[in-house]
Amino acid sequence: MKNTIETYRGSEHFRLNRITDCVIAAIAVPGTGSLGNATILDLGDTTVVVDTFSTIQAAEDLKAAAEYLTGNPVSYVINTHWHSDHTSGNQVFVPTAQIISTSTTREIMDTFSRKRLAHYQENTAMLVQAIDDLEEQIQQETDEKLKREMVWENATDREFVNMLPNLVHTLPTITYDKQMTLHGRDRSIQLLTFGGGHTQSDTIVYIPEYKIAVMGDLVLSNHHPVLANANPQEWLTILEQVEWLDVETIVPGHGEVCSLQELHAVKGYITDLWAIVTEAVHSKKNLEEIEVPEKYRDWYFTTYFKTNVSKVSDLITKAVG
Repeated sequence: MKNTIETYRGSEHFRLNRITDCVIAAIAVPGTGSLGNATILDLGDTTVVVDTFSTIQAAEDLKAAAEYLTGNPVSYVINTHWHSDHTSGNQVFVPTAQIISTSTTREIMDTFSRKRLAHYQENTAMLVQAIDDLEEQIQQETDEKLKREMVWENATDREFVNMLPNLVHTLPTITYDKQMTLHGRDRSIQLLTFGGGHTQSDTIVYIPEYKIAVMGDLVLSNHHPVLANANPQEWLTILEQVEWLDVETIVPGHGEVCSLQELHAVKGYITDLWAIVTEAVHSKKNLEEIEVPEKYRDWYFTTYFKTNVSKVSDLITKAVG
């Protein structure tokens, strides 16, 4: 790294966490336009950024940080999956950087994501109204932890909506299907996909030399995993395959830099949720009455628990036929 984190001007959107001389995590600050984490990788003569945040402004700060710290322009951007909090900043890095994802991720971004963004841009007033309505709900919330999370979510949503008129849908320019290696002067990184777990296709960026894996949203640290587009059983299989890699440090999609302990916690969460919902479905319980298990109550993304329950219920019901 050419410069130090201490001399970087800083950003309201993220905090920098130097894991090694060549790997720096950009950890999202709650309630800002980042939402998901990003990572800066210095391969010696080549700078790589993994994921690009939820807004243009956050991505501009990320690009500035990457160039300042490495002394090189960003050559490659890797999108771990298609969700907007990991891809909305793509436009900031082109045309100087090539954007990489799996073929499936690009295909979803070129179809579903493109249409969804167009819908958002055509209905911005409706989105603003929804955010304003939620402000009133927040005032009435009595659970302080949940209230704080709702405030963060609404602030992030507001930044996203404010940016929408300037957002240009920017697709990956390079795709791969199983594995890809980027070689720099000083080190190499591997892009791996074991299929789809959190989304229909997820990329893991593996730096064997340092036993580091950038996991996207396959691993979250003290956050509820988001199952809306997930295949929970495949997710568990993917995490088991990651355990066969030599990994000690994980940059999660959300939360602080962590270890295999948090990977195991995500496995436990998915397994527990599946068991709880299976029992509820079979005994015809009201899903609304399912509460967050004690061991996950201090995790963030609390509002996703109910949608996770609903998703798992749909999968179980479908499987039963």
